[in-house]
Amino acid sequence: MVREVFRAEMPVATTHAYFDHAAVSPLSGAAARRLHWFADQASQSGDKHWMEWAMIVSRLRAAASQLLGASETEVALVPNTTIGINLVAEGFPWKAGDNLVLPDNEFPSNLLPWKSLQSRGVEVRTVSVPETGEVAIEQLTELMDNRTRLVALSWVGFASGFRADLTKVGEAVHRRGGLLFVDAIQGLGAFPINVHDSQIDFLAADGHKWMLGPEGAGFLYIREEHLNFLEPKLLGWNSLADGGFDPKSTTLKASAARYEGGSYNMAGMLALEASLSMLLELGCNRANSPVAASILENVHAISEQLVRHGFEVLIPSEPQRSGILGVRWPGADLVAARKHCIAQNVILSVRANRIRISTHAYNNADDIDRLVTALTEARDRCTI
Repeated sequence: MVREVFRAEMPVATTHAYFDHAAVSPLSGAAARRLHWFADQASQSGDKHWMEWAMIVSRLRAAASQLLGASETEVALVPNTTIGINLVAEGFPWKAGDNLVLPDNEFPSNLLPWKSLQSRGVEVRTVSVPETGEVAIEQLTELMDNRTRLVALSWVGFASGFRADLTKVGEAVHRRGGLLFVDAIQGLGAFPINVHDSQIDFLAADGHKWMLGPEGAGFLYIREEHLNFLEPKLLGWNSLADGGFDPKSTTLKASAARYEGGSYNMAGMLALEASLSMLLELGCNRANSPVAASILENVHAISEQLVRHGFEVLIPSEPQRSGILGVRWPGADLVAARKHCIAQNVILSVRANRIRISTHAYNNADDIDRLVTALTEARDRCTI
């Protein structure tokens, strides 16, 4: 069973009930072993094994393309989601009078780079989103006109857990003549996706959440037909087609790798490859993903138990659920409640006036019992 196999690869599960994957996940055992391996090699022999590391980085690009349903030429390896978003925002050929559309509840990394374009005459149109986090496709398309170049949104809302139907969004946006950018950090590794079927033009994510890698390692997807559309804004030796050491060279790589610019966070990329390979072996990219099924089983069980214990649970309607749900109660001191839970080795976050619970497929019934017990104690002790 996927849950047991997965759990055996998560050292954190021996001591903690970990429900904070939407913030920073614990490293998988595979990622941790890869980091130790790299540290030993780098400390004992410098760059002697650099070519071996580079081969593993190539495997990461292949794994990312498998995860996304993309080709390897469409994947750039970047430090984080924010860099990916900025590469698209700043490289896009905007003209004064153009506009873009996005929800008003986006995480700052998927809001500030777009708002900065206002100084270049680009209008930023925002859709008002209710507390449920539901982003109505009709609201997005109603704001589009013949000057709308792009719609940007998160696949999964970081606070609400609302998971957008990207196939329907992509179809609607393209029907109105726009392009689609997706911040996928809260979905990749948890739920299957196919960027071509969903008509996604650009996508960014990094691996320290649901992909269980370290911070500082992620990727950017650029649809092949757009590779010459975006102007590369982080040019460097790693952008060049001939290996990057000739000062006179100006020929860029013919793939999305031209957007990478310089050196990788080698340790982070190597560790992410190990973790992502494990998740792919578990079937995280399959249409009937057992990883996604286990996550949704957990969400249902958590919600059911918390409601039974008298909590208010904030959770999207099916099928828009993800691995994220919220909980609150009248008079709650949420920060104190979180501290109490952490003292019990039950790890979670506070976001948008709620305790945010984010469960992965390796969490089991024992973890959920510990979560409910800790929250019930917190309600008794941390209510104003």
